[in-house]
Amino acid sequence: MLLACTLAGAQTFSSPLSTEKKPWTGVPTCQADDYKFIVLPDKTGGSDTGAFETAIQEINRLAPAFVINVGDLVEGFVSDVKYSEPQWADMMQRLSKLEVPFFLCGGNHDLSSQAQTDDYIRRFGCTYYSFSFGPDLFLVLDTEEHSGRAISEKQVEYFKNVMNGWNGRHIYVFMHDPLWYPQNHGGYEFIDSMLQGHQYTVFSGHTHMYYYEERGGMEYYVVATAGGDSELRGAEVGEFDHYMMVSARDGKPAIANIPIGAMVANDVVSNKNAALVGALLSSGFFKAPYLTFNQPVPETFRFTLSADNTTGEKMYYSFALPEDKGITFEPACGEGTLDPHETRTFTINAKCGKGCKEVGRIPIAVTNGFEMNGSMKKVEHTVNLFTDYTRTLPLGCRDEIRCTDPYKIEESWDYHGTDDGTFDIEVDHDKTCIRVAVFLHDDIRATDKLYVIFQSGGQTKEYECKLDDGVVHIPLKMVKDNKFTLNVKWIDNDDVKELDPSVLWWRLPDKPAEYTLQ
Repeated sequence: MLLACTLAGAQTFSSPLSTEKKPWTGVPTCQADDYKFIVLPDKTGGSDTGAFETAIQEINRLAPAFVINVGDLVEGFVSDVKYSEPQWADMMQRLSKLEVPFFLCGGNHDLSSQAQTDDYIRRFGCTYYSFSFGPDLFLVLDTEEHSGRAISEKQVEYFKNVMNGWNGRHIYVFMHDPLWYPQNHGGYEFIDSMLQGHQYTVFSGHTHMYYYEERGGMEYYVVATAGGDSELRGAEVGEFDHYMMVSARDGKPAIANIPIGAMVANDVVSNKNAALVGALLSSGFFKAPYLTFNQPVPETFRFTLSADNTTGEKMYYSFALPEDKGITFEPACGEGTLDPHETRTFTINAKCGKGCKEVGRIPIAVTNGFEMNGSMKKVEHTVNLFTDYTRTLPLGCRDEIRCTDPYKIEESWDYHGTDDGTFDIEVDHDKTCIRVAVFLHDDIRATDKLYVIFQSGGQTKEYECKLDDGVVHIPLKMVKDNKFTLNVKWIDNDDVKELDPSVLWWRLPDKPAEYTLQ
């Protein structure tokens, strides 16, 4: 674009201002008719939170044509301008980090007295002005004249001359005090009358509270703050640090409010912190055992959990075991911090209530966290504690299982819980074969598939079941040493067009249910 504009000799910025000093830090050049600029709200009255500097950093990344504010860059209200000198020096140093031109608009803090107004003019040449950029006209008003927040007749006459005969695309009006709200006053009524018949947008500040109004199809804004005094109780009540990005174009300009600090850095995850991010997102820091008993469930049992910090940073952790399925845990929760490369173990005592035959899968809520970008970032995970037992299968007896909580669900986003589907399993045997029957309870059957996986003596056999009865017969001669394992895999597909349906496993693929024949 720079080369093209240089060849064409394009210059899209102009201003009638003839003073030596100018109320801008530079002029935007070489832009197409469609461009972007930023409106920056008030900074004064608040503690220095760094919001203004953050806004500058983010605006540099957006690379607009220029930035314009709505007043109140310095605290002002001093008895002698020598006291505002360091305030302006500090502000200009901050603005020097902005990579695009900055246009000033005086506010009541900047122009709090005649002495400060005179100092402002000495620095920037004037307190009100205009300029054109491409097809658009910009009017920057001084609402602090006469100390009554009003516009003088002289200023009205200036803008009347500026607008006389103008027939461009759009007019953007900037002022500190919203003299248009709740109704036109203080001389602004004359400016407003000049705008009629044109396409225009009005921006103002001062109140530190966001407000929007539409009049005759034209938009009027009071912007909030960019580090100025505010309780910051949220955008919903108009209290937030932000800036506005205006996309100037044919027709109505597009305007977006951008909260300061919401922009994500380009290197938010990089080679510098990828290992830490990986540790934060992985539930592998917390380990729970796979418990196998010789009976359905003992009345009491004990097991060990562990938390392992593999990083060089201090890690926060927490865990919580639910009181569910007739079983309680002591302790049921814990939290703390782990030093770099520290591992900590936790001994848990479990007690089973009456009628608790099989515990199955117990989801443990775990959290880990690290200090990242100046604050603690925590991520929640689920780690499963699995319990199982070795089943005996006497001749003529039947093992009946109701599977409402599969041990593993692949592509779980497509499975909606027990309402989506469950299955029952029956296992028995006679002198010639093992009979396995799987009965589906499924709301929708599209291209479902059902498998029984049998293992014994190092051999594996996968049987596809018919969905209507799901019965398979496994020759007894395939069982070695009277021991075998079983698993059930159900591909639950609710849509014939779905190529990646959920897969539900009765037990973990590498931990099938163990059986001993009797």
